[in-house]
Order: sequence, then structure tokens, then C-alpha cells
Amino acid sequence: MSTYTFTGTDSYSVSDVKAVMQNTYEDIIGFANRQIVEYGNAEKWIDDLTYALNKKAVKSFEIQLYNSLGVRFKSYRYDVCTSGLVTSGDKSGGINYFDFPTTTKVGLFAQLDKDSSNYAAVLKELTENRGWGTNGSAMNGTTTRERNYVSNSLQLSRSVITK
Repeated sequence: MSTYTFTGTDSYSVSDVKAVMQNTYEDIIGFANRQIVEYGNAEKWIDDLTYALNKKAVKSFEIQLYNSLGVRFKSYRYDVCTSGLVTSGDKSGGINYFDFPTTTKVGLFAQLDKDSSNYAAVLKELTENRGWGTNGSAMNGTTTRERNYVSNSLQLSRSVITK
């Protein structure tokens, strides 16, 4: 009979957030390079996500793509995991930005962690000082896991969701 033990941690550092957000930065800036989102908005999203991740108040976030009629057709979801189970991460990339029509619009949705001790403060900061709304929703559809961005015990697992 074998016994296995796993020791994980729920903690991660500012430098871990910086490391995984570098990959996410490259993903988001790719949409700006394709002129699907303005550079200023892309930079703001990165800053806001970095802030909320540093406060340990994010469960997941999505870069959501909309067609010319305003209907979501694809989403890139980043799930936050702190179990420490993945030891190596992937490089950013793998998104073919030229697959999207020039009329594509993009939005950002984040699901905050209501169990986080910083939940209320982060929600207040995002809505009152950073212009976020509270009427977004996660996209449902076929989910395909693509990449993992990892630094120590912090992992952002990127999936693509299509209708």
C-alpha cells in the first residue's frame, strides 16, 4: 500500500503575478496590435487585472470577442489556480488574431472570488475608481484548454470557449 502526500499553498507573490501577467500581457496586446482593442484600453485591463490578482481576489477572467451584431462568439478564459500542481508553464501565443474579422469587438469580464478577504475592497476599487460594471457574465460553450502560465504556486490556465 502506498501513501502520497501533496503539500500546496494558496499564497503567491507580487513577482508571481508579474511573471504570469507578462504572458497575459502579450495575449492582450496582440488584440491591440490587430486593432480589435485600443492600446490604452489593453494597458488598463492589464493594470486592473494585475491589481486584482495581487489582492488575491480573482477566480477567472475572460477576453470576450463579439461579432458586428454584438453577439459573443469566442472567449479566452484564464482560470486562476494556486494549488501548485503544474510545475512548468507555456509561452504566450497561439492566438491567430487575423482569424477574426475586422469588425470584431472585444470586452473583458472578470469573476472575482467572493471568498477572498479583499473581495469587497477590490469590487469597490474596480467599480468606483476604475470604471468597471457589474453586469457581465462568463461565456458558455465548448471549452478547450490551451496553455498554462505558471510562476511558483500561481497558475493562469488559458482556455478558449466557442459557441
